[in-house]
Amino acid sequence: MRPTTRREFLQIAGLAASTATVFGATSGVAGGAAEDEARHLVPADKKLDPAWIESLLARGRPTIYRGEQLKYVGMPVGGICAGQLYLGGDGRLWHWDLFNKTIGTREHHYRKPSTPSSPLEQGFALRLTTADGVTFRSLDKTGFSDIAFRGAYPIGTVEYSDGQSPVRVRLEAFSPFIPLDAENSSLPATVMEFTVTNTSAAEVRCELAGWLENAVCLYTGQGGGARSEVHSPGANVTVLEHAVGPSSASDVDKTPLAERHDFGTLALALIGPQQGASAIRSIGDGPLPAAAFAPAGKTPRAKPCGSLVRSLVLRPGEAKTVSFAITWFFPNLKLPRGLGGRRYATRFGSAGEVAAYLAENLDRLASQTRLWRDTWYDSTLPYWFLERTFINASTLATSTCHWLPNGRFYGWEGVGCCEGTCTHVWHYAQSVARLFPQLERATRETVDFGLALDKKTGLIRFRGEAHRRAAVDGQAGCILRAYREHQMSAGDAFLRRNWTKIRKALEFLIAADADADGILEGPQHNTLDATWYGPVAWLSGMYLAALLAGGRMAQEMGDDAFAERTRAIVEKGRRRIVDLLWNGEYFVNRPDPKHPEAINSGTGCHVDQVLGQSWAWQVGLGRVFSPQHARGALGALWKYNFAPDVGPYRKVMKRGRWYAMSGEGGLIMCTFPQKDWSFKDAQGKGNRFYAGYFNECMNGFEYQVAGHMLWEGMLEEGLAIVRTIHDRYHPLRRNPFNEIECGDHYARSMASHGVFLAACGWEYHGPQGHLGFSPRLSPGDFRAAFTAAEGWGTISQKKEGNTQVAKIHVRSGRLRLRSVALTLRPGVQADRVRVSVDGKTLDAQTRLDGRRLVITLAAPVVLPGDGRLKISIGSPGP
Repeated sequence: MRPTTRREFLQIAGLAASTATVFGATSGVAGGAAEDEARHLVPADKKLDPAWIESLLARGRPTIYRGEQLKYVGMPVGGICAGQLYLGGDGRLWHWDLFNKTIGTREHHYRKPSTPSSPLEQGFALRLTTADGVTFRSLDKTGFSDIAFRGAYPIGTVEYSDGQSPVRVRLEAFSPFIPLDAENSSLPATVMEFTVTNTSAAEVRCELAGWLENAVCLYTGQGGGARSEVHSPGANVTVLEHAVGPSSASDVDKTPLAERHDFGTLALALIGPQQGASAIRSIGDGPLPAAAFAPAGKTPRAKPCGSLVRSLVLRPGEAKTVSFAITWFFPNLKLPRGLGGRRYATRFGSAGEVAAYLAENLDRLASQTRLWRDTWYDSTLPYWFLERTFINASTLATSTCHWLPNGRFYGWEGVGCCEGTCTHVWHYAQSVARLFPQLERATRETVDFGLALDKKTGLIRFRGEAHRRAAVDGQAGCILRAYREHQMSAGDAFLRRNWTKIRKALEFLIAADADADGILEGPQHNTLDATWYGPVAWLSGMYLAALLAGGRMAQEMGDDAFAERTRAIVEKGRRRIVDLLWNGEYFVNRPDPKHPEAINSGTGCHVDQVLGQSWAWQVGLGRVFSPQHARGALGALWKYNFAPDVGPYRKVMKRGRWYAMSGEGGLIMCTFPQKDWSFKDAQGKGNRFYAGYFNECMNGFEYQVAGHMLWEGMLEEGLAIVRTIHDRYHPLRRNPFNEIECGDHYARSMASHGVFLAACGWEYHGPQGHLGFSPRLSPGDFRAAFTAAEGWGTISQKKEGNTQVAKIHVRSGRLRLRSVALTLRPGVQADRVRVSVDGKTLDAQTRLDGRRLVITLAAPVVLPGDGRLKISIGSPGP
């Protein structure tokens, strides 16, 4: 197959060919160019195509992939923290990382993406009988000529059609994914639901078969002990369960069988009435059971497999659905430092038990999963934006994330990369806390304010058991996250249990600010894997944000003296950081001359320079930096760091890993527009490898900047940054579901959920019963999903004439409300405000601060599932 041309790529991506500057590849730098030339290789005028800019805001349509675009697709479709299993673009399952075989990944998958492969035999196929005879079609790219894939995580949909086939097939693949319900979202299971439609004018008899190899002890050797059994644990499911018998001499691993990483059970289930279902069990070297469902010459090689078959009769135009599930039970996870085990093993004892539970509860679990998908995508926000900002939630369903038997959540930085739920990486991630807050609360309590906390000093070891050092940004991030976890709770029990430890951790940072002027001093280890010295804007900004969060928590705990102490430092710090580090255009750092060996970006324009303000927006802390300075810094990042094509810059600045290739756009981590400081100066005289980070484009950092831009009203710039990431992960380039930094499915990319919150202008405080939203995109007609402590649903607002109507619709769980905050649209006056629940008017008081209207109910109200609250503001027009 010939390679796709540049123009074809742009057309497939849904962009006009004139947007070539977004992808670059037209300019270059002559060999031997001096480093100084790099100052001019990020154009101030981005020359972005107006049509492309317009497309950023357009609602658009769901993204559908076909043909060549299916090559790299690998959408995680297992339960969260239960292993890693991909749905390929043609519906085949691949990357079966269920067996606890530690897989280390690095950055090379960005340059050379993985392609579908499987260590075991598995598939689905149709045998069709019509008046013309019998035909066979495998449910993959070899069986159908036209395949379309839509990845609306958590559900992947594959459509199969062919002009020569009397049927078309629709596959929905997923594992139950229900926000706030971590237990049912972490099942070691994948549902494969096929709907077969007769598109012909005559009756079709159909047999739909699934087969699965016995892959128990796949890597350590199962010898002659392989076994399989078919059982029906209920009237609504048939289970083909694979296991192994006693160990044999042919095993390649002499570890006791029960202790091996790949020991357990693996099952294929056919959910639905047993009538019309049949099983073929074949263990040993006999022919593959699937041979009966594949044309001659297409049969896979013989392996120990078994099959389940559903027989159907379809009248013309009739459609029927068949539900399969693959379940697994491999509890012997081994992590560093003696950690391990699987949370799902505390609920189930085998893959068969998982299948039985899934079958018994599938209607409820599937409907809730579909309801969440529909709630997320039933929005006025652009489809591409909703897809990209939620894709990274799938990181939870990869081997980056683990849930241990004692309830502890454990995360690598990326799959098999950098241990310890690292504080300075994970504090960027917003997805977990907003979708499954119990996992983040567990991390704060068991790790950050538990085993990693030095109770005497307040130091938090930034890799749990793995490292005894503090990272100042991670330390500040733990305090900010503690406030977020409190906000995502129904009551104040979490804060009360942990307040003394949170305060101690904040006192550790205060001790590093000897003169209490809001500027950190001394060694400052951070997420760029080096220790910096001197006043550093982004680290001191994070410190100020942590002080604000600590002060808020102190107030709620009645610790007024500590709250006043933090307030005083913040007031000094706000002034001091500007006086010391604002260069009139953006924030810089002042390297310590006593430490020439240290890395420091100096007067470079650094991606995280106002990160503290970005974090403050996420949890409603108000201003760390004034609007003038925050927007000025973001404007500088756009001017100096956003490159429509990073290639020319990287051709000169060669150091660093590639997370954006030549011809791709991105926000460069740090550029050096001032002549008094260069990359050579910034790399210091120590370990210079880490200085290469300055030249990279790392998704998580880009997301936090983009989200901050949306908060500050810089819509075009923020959306353009997110869209360049989206385009970098177009499936013609690499797997759109695997955002890579130092490892696959990198945790920091879950900062993308924070961009979504910024687009909504979201604010929430569960214990106080407060919810607010101030949409940055389409505020005159806005609708989007929300998650809260005990429920989730839809928020919306619309302006009609002089009236603004806001609605809160709970789709699942419940929502306790005492106050709601909104921003009045132009022309709307708060002279008349009516609040009602299901048509019943509620008493309320209002407070107007500029255009921000806060509505406080006379008494708290609890909205149940499908409960609706409506707020009408202003007077109807004539």
